[in-house]
Amino acid sequence: MRIDKIYIEKFKNLKDFSINLDETKMNTVLLGQNAAGKSNLLEALVIIFRDLDLEDETSFNYVLEYQCKDNYLKVEGGPKTTGKYKFFLGTKKSGIKEYSSKIIPKVEIKKNKDEYLPKYVFSYYSGVSNRLLEHFDKHQTRFYKALLEGIDAPPRPLFYARQIHSYFVLMAFYAFSDKKVSEFLKEFLGIIGLESVLFVLKEPVWAKNKKDAKPLNFWTSKGVVRNFLDDLWSASMAPIVHEETVREDFRRSHSQEQLYLYISNQNKLIEIATKYGTNTEFFKSLESTYISDLIQEVRVKVKKVNVNGDITFKELSEGEQQLLTVLGLLRFTKEDESLILLDEPDTHLNPLWKWKYMNLLEEYSGKDDTSQILMTTHDPLVIGGLTKEEIRIFYSKKAFDKHGKEFQKIETFEPDFNPKGLGVAGILTSEFFNLPSTLDEDTLKELEERNDLIVKQENDTLSVDEKLRLTELFYKLSNLGINTTDRDPLYQKFIIALADHEKSIIDQNVIVNKAEKSRIAFDILEKIIKESEK
Repeated sequence: MRIDKIYIEKFKNLKDFSINLDETKMNTVLLGQNAAGKSNLLEALVIIFRDLDLEDETSFNYVLEYQCKDNYLKVEGGPKTTGKYKFFLGTKKSGIKEYSSKIIPKVEIKKNKDEYLPKYVFSYYSGVSNRLLEHFDKHQTRFYKALLEGIDAPPRPLFYARQIHSYFVLMAFYAFSDKKVSEFLKEFLGIIGLESVLFVLKEPVWAKNKKDAKPLNFWTSKGVVRNFLDDLWSASMAPIVHEETVREDFRRSHSQEQLYLYISNQNKLIEIATKYGTNTEFFKSLESTYISDLIQEVRVKVKKVNVNGDITFKELSEGEQQLLTVLGLLRFTKEDESLILLDEPDTHLNPLWKWKYMNLLEEYSGKDDTSQILMTTHDPLVIGGLTKEEIRIFYSKKAFDKHGKEFQKIETFEPDFNPKGLGVAGILTSEFFNLPSTLDEDTLKELEERNDLIVKQENDTLSVDEKLRLTELFYKLSNLGINTTDRDPLYQKFIIALADHEKSIIDQNVIVNKAEKSRIAFDILEKIIKESEK
C-alpha cells in the first residue's frame, strides 16, 4: 500500500488541495505550522478508506492514486461521483502511469478487497481530541458485534491505538522470547522483566439483563474471547469475585461486579500465550477481550533497572508508554499493504528518543516495501536523518474562490535539500521551519540593533547616546559568547555591505526569497574575501 497522489476538493481547511508523495519511500513526514492542514489530511484519509471498506459515500469529493499489491489504482469518490465511488486500474510504462477509463466493477472489489484496499489502516494520535477516534466507530461497532456473536477472527481493517494497548503490547513482548525486543525494553524503558499481571474483569453492558450472566461463566461471553478467558482462568491464582464501587466522576459512582484473575509470574503468561502461536495473535486476543467490554483494568508489574522491588507499568512516564504503544502496535498489526497514520507520535518523548525515532520505527516495526507511514511532527530532531523525498511541507497562501471570495489555500512542496547533516540549528532556520534564528527573540533584536549601529559608526553618524548603546551591546553580547566583530574585521565589513544591500531592496520595494538572500550573502562574502587578498 503506497499512496502516490491525493486531491481533496473541500475538507475543513483543505480546499482544492493536492499533494504528491514519493511512493517509493516507506516514510513521509508532514511539516508545517499549526492549523496548516497536516492532521486534516490524515483525518481525510481515514474517512476515505473507512467509507470504501463500508461501501459508504464520502461527504467530500476526492481523487486518490495508490498502489496496492501489484495494482495501480485511481479512486474517485464523494457526492459528485455516481455510485459513491469509482475504481480505475492503471499501468506504468517508462515511469508514467496511465489509467483506464473503464470502471472496475464493485462486485469485483467487494470479492477481492485485499487486491484493492489496504489490509490495515492504523492510526495513532497523542493529543486529547477525539476527532480522529470517532471515524473508527463504525468499524469498532462491527467488530464488537461480531465478537459478541462468537464469530472467530472477525475482520477489522481500521485500528485506532489507545493507552491500554501499551499494556497488551508489553505482555505480548514478554510472552514470547525475543532478544531484540528485550534489548529495546532494557535500553529505552529500563524494563528487565515482567513480575505479574492482574486482570480486573467487569460485568459488560451487554450482559446487564441476562439472568445467567455471572462472573464465573464470564457473563456468557463467546468465541475467541471466551476461549481466551478460559485460558486465563486456568493459569490464574485463586480467582476472586468482588463487588466494587466505581467512580464515574465527582458527582456519581456505581456498584460493579468484578472478577480478579491474577497471573503470578512471566512463566504463567508464557503458558497462556503459547497456545496462540505468535505474539501478534496473543495481542489480538487481549485486545478482543477489551473491545468486548470485559476488561475494567490491567495492572502490570515490571522490574526496572536500578529500582528496588517492582513497579506498576502505570508508573512509567507518558513518553515511555507512548513509545512502547506505537512501536509495539506497528510490530503486531503491520501486515502486507498497511497504511499507518501517526499524528504527532513524538509529543512526550525526550530529545534522545526523538533523535532516534525514525530509525526506531524502521528497526522495530520492520522495513516493509508494501506498507506506508505518514506522520506529522513539529520537532526538527525527528527529521534530522531524512532525505527531502521523505518530507512534505504544508503552508498557506492567499487565494480566491470562483465567487471572488478570499481564503487561505493550503499547499505543499518537497524541500529543495535534505535535512540530513544540517543539524538542529540548520533545520530550524531553513525552509523546514523558517525560524529567523535559533537565538531567542530578545537577543536577536539586540544583534540587529548592534549591526545597525555598526553601519552608522562606519558612516560617522553615531550620536553620543548611540555610541554608549553600541558599547553596551558589545559588552552584553560578548558575555554571551556571540560577539565577533571586534575579532573579525571582515565580518564587520560583511554586516555593513549586507545592510546597505537590504536598504536598497527596501527602497525598491522588492520581495526577496531565502534562496536569493543566500545568493546575495555569498556574493558579498566573495567580494570581501577577494578585496582582503589584494
